[in-house]
Amino acid sequence: MTGQEAHTWGNAHDDAAARALCETALGAASGPGVEYADVRLVECEETRLYGRHGGARDERSELNMGVGVRVLREGVWGFAAAPLGDEADVRAVAGRAVAAARAAAFEGAERVALPPRPPSSGRHTTEVTTDPFSFPGRYGLLDQALAAAGAPEKVVSAEVGLNAKRQHRHFADSEGSRQHQHLVESGAMVLVFAADEHDVQRRSYPNSFHGNTAAAGWEYVESLRLAEQAARVGEEAVALLTAPVAPSGTADLVIGPAQMALQIHESCGHALELDRILGDESNFAGTSFITPDALGALRYGSPAVNVTADPSVPGTRGSFGWDDEGTPAARRELIREGVVVDFLSSRDSAARLGLTPIGAARADGWAYPPVCFATNVFLEPGSGSLDELLDRLGDGYYVDDNRSWSIDERRWNFQFGTEVAYEVRRGRRGRLLKNLSYGGVTPRFWGSVEAVAGPEEFRAFGMPCGKGEPKQWGFLGHGASPALVRGVRIGVA
Repeated sequence: MTGQEAHTWGNAHDDAAARALCETALGAASGPGVEYADVRLVECEETRLYGRHGGARDERSELNMGVGVRVLREGVWGFAAAPLGDEADVRAVAGRAVAAARAAAFEGAERVALPPRPPSSGRHTTEVTTDPFSFPGRYGLLDQALAAAGAPEKVVSAEVGLNAKRQHRHFADSEGSRQHQHLVESGAMVLVFAADEHDVQRRSYPNSFHGNTAAAGWEYVESLRLAEQAARVGEEAVALLTAPVAPSGTADLVIGPAQMALQIHESCGHALELDRILGDESNFAGTSFITPDALGALRYGSPAVNVTADPSVPGTRGSFGWDDEGTPAARRELIREGVVVDFLSSRDSAARLGLTPIGAARADGWAYPPVCFATNVFLEPGSGSLDELLDRLGDGYYVDDNRSWSIDERRWNFQFGTEVAYEVRRGRRGRLLKNLSYGGVTPRFWGSVEAVAGPEEFRAFGMPCGKGEPKQWGFLGHGASPALVRGVRIGVA
């Protein structure tokens, strides 16, 4: 079953009906001085099921459908949005977008010039085997995982969550693009806290950052073997209570994929967003230490560091056919052998530097204009297995699964804590350690990456991220294989 065949409400999931509404909006968004207009019609259905060990289930669902219209009039943007009822609503929203652009065209307002581009039209659908909204066994799975996670003595809290989301996203613009995307996500999480009279420790699965969500159906949740992994997570949380505290000083680390995913997000993805670099994004989430002249010149990391943006890869939350201003998804290099070669950009930010947009304009549904958000940003694999990487490490620590993070507003200085660390001696993983933290300066850290394991060790994670004012949620993907980093400060406070 594909996403568009599953039950929905309204008529936005019907491509022909949605296209007719988009055409109506484009017609109403025309007029004197209007150089460009686009329409996004979005229908979203989402459900979340949570349970706590020994407590009641909490199930929440949401349905919404609306339209957002963006107009470029005499070089100034106008935007308006509203829930969708009928064609009259669409015309009214388009009229308000034109009026907003007219009102914003005061003397001295910054003008935008969009280079022309050829239209891009088509249909993109998430491949789904089992519809996550109709799977009848979710309550049983939730209860099994909760029982397993909460079984060990000294577990004081166990939480399991299941989530599913379906979106029908339709786009049309005045340049001739007509796009229909039917997207499905499924995910799960386990979070366990253990405590004694001296300490509190936690373990999570499959990722500490809200679990993991994939662009797939219920088959992805089944692949996680949630009850089996929940038992392991509970046992490890208890084991951490009596584990030695990780030391302070300087050490060599192999950082696992889950922690590397957050490292990429905080110190690569956000830092390479062009709106931050140009100073457009500053109040809510900060800017970037990178300057617009960095392309081909700024050494961001070692030759082992290759970072790409690729929303065309299926299976993660950052996967799509087109971004929210109609740019087709494509693989693009951001960092090549340690040197910055491209930015995450929207059409207008790229135009200001004479660049080709990368397709990173994203909007949180129909109610917001697109802003520059990371998509699927990956640290490209190197070669070899995790065991080979540990052997190359020699003496140091293997760390994974984030526990805490902090990074300054320019994405320069950072600090991370991990849920687990393992002592490594002569290339062999040994005793479990707790409370390991590490910190550094972004280009210095990435410059210390000696090697990245091969594609067989690569894992991707879907993450939420907040940005902008008013705040939008962006849903994206990051992935990596374990990476060997030399001379890292550990035990930072």
